[in-house]
Amino acid sequence: MKRSGMRRGGWGFVLVLAATLGWGLGSVSPAAAETVAAAASLQPVMEKLLPQFEKDKNMKLEAVFDASGNLARQIEMGAPFDVFLSADEKWARYLEEKGKLEKVRAFAECPLVLWWAKKEAPRMELMTDKAYRVAIADPETAPFGKLAKKYLVSKGWFDPIQKQGRLILGGDVLKAGLAAKSGGADLALLPLSIAQKLGGTWTKVPVAPQTLFGGLVAGRSVLAGRAFFDYLRSDRAEPCFREAGFELIR
Repeated sequence: MKRSGMRRGGWGFVLVLAATLGWGLGSVSPAAAETVAAAASLQPVMEKLLPQFEKDKNMKLEAVFDASGNLARQIEMGAPFDVFLSADEKWARYLEEKGKLEKVRAFAECPLVLWWAKKEAPRMELMTDKAYRVAIADPETAPFGKLAKKYLVSKGWFDPIQKQGRLILGGDVLKAGLAAKSGGADLALLPLSIAQKLGGTWTKVPVAPQTLFGGLVAGRSVLAGRAFFDYLRSDRAEPCFREAGFELIR
């Protein structure tokens, strides 16, 4: 079913841009013994944290990134993931209730920001200007997209932006950010972690930070996964999270 007012651009150029920035969108090798399925907002921290963990613990982990809802559905269907790191509590609890996830807990927070490519920090009111297209992640599957929509609705801006054809949906926050970076949108509502990687400037949205939750996939033999899940809240991990725009939850 077509969503009136919402546009989804072609992702060929976005994929090239992601490669240029050094961002893998995530894939799982059939031979990968243990895999972390992480929300796309975590890609910037994981690119530093995983190599550090592997060096510290002499253990190997693979990682795949997508919208939390997409990853949760894959785990529900039996995808070979060992650790699930969600951008909200909803999808972690969803799997927990189905017996698919255990030891669920919060591990970090990250603010939502309004990003654009210009040198001056953007004002929230720019989103009411018909000249500007606004990119967000899909609210149905991406927690930061849901938070972005909630903010826009609270301001009375969501329906006008959608009806005017200015709402650009990315499947996850990485795709939404890259759409704006490539010129497919003028503004983007993103987690701080993604905004920092894109350059440009941003302004924090006046809403509470998003709390991220994780857990161990039930029924998996996860020696490295369990070690990594504990490592997430360690003193060694904290600088990686902080530099990427997160606040670690102990």
